[in-house]
Amino acid sequence: MRKVAVLVVLCATSASAEPAADEARLSCRRESAPGRVLCELEVEVSRGRLAWADALVERTPEFARALRSRVGPGSATGGTPRRLRLPLALAATATGTGELVVRARYVACEPGSGGRELCAPRARTVSARVEVGPSS
Repeated sequence: MRKVAVLVVLCATSASAEPAADEARLSCRRESAPGRVLCELEVEVSRGRLAWADALVERTPEFARALRSRVGPGSATGGTPRRLRLPLALAATATGTGELVVRARYVACEPGSGGRELCAPRARTVSARVEVGPSS
């Protein structure tokens, strides 16, 4: 009979090893009539640097469709080493109120041991209210 050895490795993590509290915020301008609705996704890491980010549109209201379902870092407007803003545009064909849901994907890098930079992919799902029509 053959004997098999099993090795179990347990890893403990400390609070400092946990990823930083990153933020992703989505906002949309209120428009008074159907047409173009401008939104903005802002991704920010609390430490280190933001190496890359994009936005994937997951859901739009029935009355407003995304002009592009993915917006990459080449479309970024402004930013810092820790923050990036990605513009999103919807085409509203009618008035209404609904929700835009976007998945922010990004790569956050932090200084590691020995002068090496440690980078990891992360993602957040965020939503914003889309309002088209006269204000009440």
